[in-house]
Amino acid sequence: MAEFKQGVNGAFSGKVGSVIGSSWRDIDYMRGLPKKTAKEPSAKQLAVRARFTLVSQFLLLVKDAVDRGFSTAYSGRATAFNLAIQANQGALAGTGLDPILDYTKVVLSKGLTLTKPFGCRLSAGLPGHVTVSWQSFGGVLSERLDDKATIVLCCPEQMEALVYMDEYVRQDETADLEIPSNWSSTTVYGYLFMTSEEGKNSATAFAGLLPIL
Repeated sequence: MAEFKQGVNGAFSGKVGSVIGSSWRDIDYMRGLPKKTAKEPSAKQLAVRARFTLVSQFLLLVKDAVDRGFSTAYSGRATAFNLAIQANQGALAGTGLDPILDYTKVVLSKGLTLTKPFGCRLSAGLPGHVTVSWQSFGGVLSERLDDKATIVLCCPEQMEALVYMDEYVRQDETADLEIPSNWSSTTVYGYLFMTSEEGKNSATAFAGLLPIL
């Protein structure tokens, strides 16, 4: 694929022979048509695809959280979703065609300057509910008490997730959340990060895992 500068006639878009002209994220480029091949993918290629698929399937469940959590990590050409895929390579375990996602290491946000919530905990609440709690501590600046919380609950066994955005702020320190009835007899994982009024994000805090009876 080649990037090109616009000439006197502007950007080229469309297909001419075996060349396709298009644009992506304000970048004009040209590429050739893909070549058909009967060659079987190597074991390494299949392993890479398996890891990519596993991470992508999970992140699609929580895409709203990812779009916010990586919004300030934008690096020009990479989307927030692509950055999240890269950040979660460290959460992958296993080898070959059977990778495993370690849900305790999942990353849903990137941030260095905004303090992440302390003492996050996922616990059982009223029937059909769970509680996510955290601490602000006196050292947190008063203007940070209104930072918006993004809370994510994930049930891998059902391949489902709940994302709560803008419903709670840092000073609330607790959230009582209803969960679907089909999550009974499964394990739920909780995550939390903060976003300031200026749009800065904190790092992701893992709130724990909870077996649902």
